[in-house]
Amino acid sequence: MNSKEKLNFRYWDIFYKKKKLTHRPTKFALFCRKKLKNYKGILYDIGSGNGRDVIYFNKNKINCIGVDKSFQAISGSKKYNFFFNKNFKKKNFCNFFKKRIENEKFSVYSRFTLHAINYQNEKKLFKNLSKQNNLEYLFIETRTIHDELYGSGKNVGKHEFIWLSKLKNSKNFSSHYRRFIDPRNLRKILKKNFNILYFKKSRNFAKFKKENPCVLRVIAKKK
Repeated sequence: MNSKEKLNFRYWDIFYKKKKLTHRPTKFALFCRKKLKNYKGILYDIGSGNGRDVIYFNKNKINCIGVDKSFQAISGSKKYNFFFNKNFKKKNFCNFFKKRIENEKFSVYSRFTLHAINYQNEKKLFKNLSKQNNLEYLFIETRTIHDELYGSGKNVGKHEFIWLSKLKNSKNFSSHYRRFIDPRNLRKILKKNFNILYFKKSRNFAKFKKENPCVLRVIAKKK
């Protein structure tokens, strides 16, 4: 784990520990449910956070398993712990698919996760997914280089930025790392192993209070 990931990991643990978050499903989950109607495989939500979309999918008869590195994220959903991978807190979800998943069809759901990992882990994730013969669909929603937040914070690489904030009553800092996604580049990466069924960037996909970022939605089918 590099320094960027360590700082970001600490940020999300603190974020989920301090905040009482809604369990209402995201708009992306509502969108994907229509596409997943009567789906019989397993849906893995990578970077599932507090699990609100995992819970929503399972309540709507879609077998969904959440994977997240932050213990604090899922510990707030003890009532629904059976929806989550038992070893989630030890797993880097980029490596979660390193081992071949046998005897079950599955799809991958990734909301606001791709922009939270670095280029190395993105490459690792797609490489591991490309080797999965049982993988069917990939559902992605992510921030893009067209986001209004692009350029703010400390630049730490190509399209990469970090926001530092001092923790209350502490000498320590937490950080929030974001890598804004270039849609053209992501399309090129996906086309190597996936047929792209839906690819659209827009505002109003992930509107929250005063925020209305320009995000990208993708649905792709494994070749």
